[in-house]
Amino acid sequence: MLAAFVDVSGVVLRDVAEPEAGRGEIVVRMGVCGVCGTDLEKAHGRGITQAVLGHEVAGTVVETGEDVSDIEEGDRVYVHHHVSCGKCFYCLNGSPTMCHLFKTTNIYPGGFSELFKVSQPIVERGGVVNIGGMGFEEASFIEPLACCLRSLERAGFRPGMSAAVLGFGPAGALHAMALRASGSPYVVVADVSSYRLEYAYRVGVDEAVNLREQDLSTVSRRGTDGRGVDYVVVATGNPEALKTALDVVRPGGRICLFGAPPRSSTVEMELPKIFLNEISIIPNYSTTEKETREAFHLIKAGLVKPSILVSHRYRLADVVEAFKTASNPSASMKVVVHP
Repeated sequence: MLAAFVDVSGVVLRDVAEPEAGRGEIVVRMGVCGVCGTDLEKAHGRGITQAVLGHEVAGTVVETGEDVSDIEEGDRVYVHHHVSCGKCFYCLNGSPTMCHLFKTTNIYPGGFSELFKVSQPIVERGGVVNIGGMGFEEASFIEPLACCLRSLERAGFRPGMSAAVLGFGPAGALHAMALRASGSPYVVVADVSSYRLEYAYRVGVDEAVNLREQDLSTVSRRGTDGRGVDYVVVATGNPEALKTALDVVRPGGRICLFGAPPRSSTVEMELPKIFLNEISIIPNYSTTEKETREAFHLIKAGLVKPSILVSHRYRLADVVEAFKTASNPSASMKVVVHP
């Protein structure tokens, strides 16, 4: 079968043996897998997480191992690639993504493969969701939307808060959708890609700012009676965006560091400004089975319609080209791969 991997030259497609389900495991035939920003970082040698490619994935169960219950061959499922143990110090103290098990679980050989195996912990801990009649393309957005929902919760977003999203790639667009669905009355987004900003009003934002042409702090204050926004999402890995967030957020406001920064990246910040204005900066890494179910229900109910973000569709045989396209923010939004 075909599967995508990363080597020194970037993304490569290889013919490998089909996986088999062991005890407590399942094998899924890929239906759709989305190209994530972290996949691109791995492809370009800048990844800071496991080198497995593809985790925004949905498909059909083709094999179940011994002791698997509530999942049957033929089920159409979304699969989360990480789960926590639920009983360690971190799980019991509100930090499940810091659990040792969370960072070691994954799907193999990855989402960009004709078939992939789902390990026993993921099956046992609720990482597999039966999507019923939901389309695979819609279901492939469950994981990235769930990451956005968890970031809102971690950083203390509440209905009624105004918001800014820095970086309007797929994650930024999903954040804008999640903010609207969660009760934000004013959402402004910013990017340097005119192509991507054309999607902004399709997802229901109030203002879209091209940072090459406008000052985001001026626009955001115009929409918040001069205060600045209550909540800022840094949905880009560019460290300099954190400085922009400090210029946009109001005193007492909150910033969520969402975009994965490149390995060893640093940024200088004006600490007295953070201290005197009581600005909270809270990072968010990944998501859990709790938020994936919330995301599934939001998409199923039509409260978030992520498929409008898909700009390109590729076959698995053309996955290398898919990665090239997704690497160009001036000519793509969301790239998805079909078998």
